[in-house]
Amino acid sequence: MYQRFAISFFLLIRFCSLQAQVVITSADMPNVNDEILLSVKGSLTNFKPALTGPNYSWDYTFLVADSQRTEKIVAPGSTGYPFIGFLSTYAIADPNPDPFPFILLGSAPTNVYNFYKKQTSQLTINVQGMTTNGTPLPIFLSPADVIYKFPLQYGNIDSSNSGYASTIPGLGYFKKSQKRTNIVDGWGELKTPYGTFNTIRVKSTIEVTDSIHSDSLGFGLNIPLPTKYEYKWLAQGSKLPILEIDATQAFGTIITVTKVSFQDSLWRDMSVSLIASSSCSFLNQGSLQTVVKGGHAPYTYSWSDGQTAAQINNLKVGEYTVTVKDSYKKTVQVSGTVDPVADESTCLKIPNGFTPDNDGVNDCWNIQGLSELKSCKVQIFNQWGALIFNSIGYDYPWEGKFNNTPVEAGTYYYVIDLGNDKGEYKGNVTVIK
Repeated sequence: MYQRFAISFFLLIRFCSLQAQVVITSADMPNVNDEILLSVKGSLTNFKPALTGPNYSWDYTFLVADSQRTEKIVAPGSTGYPFIGFLSTYAIADPNPDPFPFILLGSAPTNVYNFYKKQTSQLTINVQGMTTNGTPLPIFLSPADVIYKFPLQYGNIDSSNSGYASTIPGLGYFKKSQKRTNIVDGWGELKTPYGTFNTIRVKSTIEVTDSIHSDSLGFGLNIPLPTKYEYKWLAQGSKLPILEIDATQAFGTIITVTKVSFQDSLWRDMSVSLIASSSCSFLNQGSLQTVVKGGHAPYTYSWSDGQTAAQINNLKVGEYTVTVKDSYKKTVQVSGTVDPVADESTCLKIPNGFTPDNDGVNDCWNIQGLSELKSCKVQIFNQWGALIFNSIGYDYPWEGKFNNTPVEAGTYYYVIDLGNDKGEYKGNVTVIK
């Protein structure tokens, strides 16, 4: 009975551990000097955001990135905006900042950073730093944009309003208002090209309205923007999302993915070399084998003769080119040569007998590769020296006949001149019946 109880207790504990959802706290967020390698993809077809829930399994192992970057978590004072560093915990560069309204001043902003304040209860962006027309500017968000409220666990829902206002010299006044609604709508197993993780999924709905007022015209207008969504899968200790899918919604129902980023391993530079085997000049016996190092498997192969395998065979003497592409579309092109064998006297394989009995097996005197030599000359003599077969080229092998009549069983003698100074072969062949 004790044994049954122990087994039942173990199974209960095991079941609970398998079903336990992930809880994310501020301790799982980044710290200064963290570096996270991200692979980035610009689009994603057939994304179904509704596929989520408790104990769910997401499979994104099919993702193929367009590029990679290292997300560096830096000290606020190292960004070039030290006058706002005291308000935040760390900063992350924004590679794709919103150019509006700063583009109205003549150029899009550069050297853009988001400054994060990490607290036990929440993570916020409270300041942005950017340079426009050579001038570094602080953009204070009031209220701050609440990225997460902790602890994050399945079923949590929260919302916050944020925004900023700014004067545009010579134009007027600009205001950006934003409402973010977060819901933890799933937990379970996430599979990516990097591995498998226990995660929660946070869906953020972001509604933004731009307002602009022209002093010269004396009026303003509101510009509602398409609704933005962020789907983020977080694991304990992951610092940043293991996977994030950003999207926009237009015309009420159409959701378009604008960016996918996921934690990944570093792509290695790809190199390709070829291993070649030689061939007789009048036979197709050569081969070329690719050896790929680095890159991101699986690879595809495109040869100059149309073949698509890693190794190609039955090649004649000559040069061949292969283009190798990895799964991240990195491409390397190399060429290799099938050289002629050093001693072509070893090339011709001449059978010493055959059985012309029409049973479909060994009925002709087949000499591999001889049909490739159009100028070769093949002569066959009987035991008295009479010529019974004479051929220029060998497209039609000898069937053991003379004047269309089968010859007697026995030994016959041949002379094969390969032509073009390729050599001459002499010997005998036995007709077996």
